[in-house]
Amino acid sequence: MSDPKPITMTSSQAHDRLPDHVRNDIYAALLSGTGIRNIEDTLNHQMQATGFKATLKAYVNHLLRVEGVATFPEIMEKVEAKVLHDTQAAKNKDAANGVNGVNGHSSESDDYNLALPSSVTKEGAKAVLKELDKVCDITAEEK
Repeated sequence: MSDPKPITMTSSQAHDRLPDHVRNDIYAALLSGTGIRNIEDTLNHQMQATGFKATLKAYVNHLLRVEGVATFPEIMEKVEAKVLHDTQAAKNKDAANGVNGVNGHSSESDDYNLALPSSVTKEGAKAVLKELDKVCDITAEEK
């Protein structure tokens, strides 16, 4: 017989913003076991398998060597902006075909596609749900 799940809630509570104490209980439950580690491992594996981590490393090297970015906060700002831009561009590309870059122009940094692969988000979401299922008991409400 398995241990009871430490956190119980109704389905409507699960869809609403969680109170701080419930959210903290979930974090504590995930941290006390292997939950967070399993989620990290899944995300890491997917990013490695899709080549995202290698592309990210190459882009950071480009920022340091070619563009002269010198501080960690600058690197983070540029990487975050590029990931958001490239991910949004990939979503838009799925909706309609078009030319990359503004007015068909591209820059050297466009050689690094940092669009977050869909398999990373899909498998990451599955891992989160699997780990949450281990620590949360969500009961469906009768309507």
